[in-house]
Amino acid sequence: MMRSSRRPPRGHARSGVSLIEIMIAMSMLAIVLVTIAQLSLTVARTGRINDLVARRTAVLQQQAARLGAIPYTTLDSLPSGTSTITVGGVAYKRRLSFTQGTNRITVKVVIAPASDSTKKDSLVFDHAYGSGSPLCSGC
Repeated sequence: MMRSSRRPPRGHARSGVSLIEIMIAMSMLAIVLVTIAQLSLTVARTGRINDLVARRTAVLQQQAARLGAIPYTTLDSLPSGTSTITVGGVAYKRRLSFTQGTNRITVKVVIAPASDSTKKDSLVFDHAYGSGSPLCSGC
């Protein structure tokens, strides 16, 4: 009687995973995770910058609305210069400058965070003195 050896035929897949396959999979996973971490840091940094810009813009809009609501005669008496204002727990330096014209005042507002004065936002608007109704040319 002849004994036959029980070997799998050639080309038959082995069961199990080799150490090389595990190392390649771990390396690929590490590359993907590092890339995702870099992307998340970039998104977080951009979000922080956008938050600061939005806060500065909100403060600038608040100051413009405040100054735009002041009557012409009162606006003329406000002092020019730099002052510190605090909005939402953040300190800002506000610089006002006024240019007097005939029946018109040009107001320039510059807002910069007190912690970083290089990040400035500014706004210029005219405040005109109404001498009558704009609908009545002969009044």
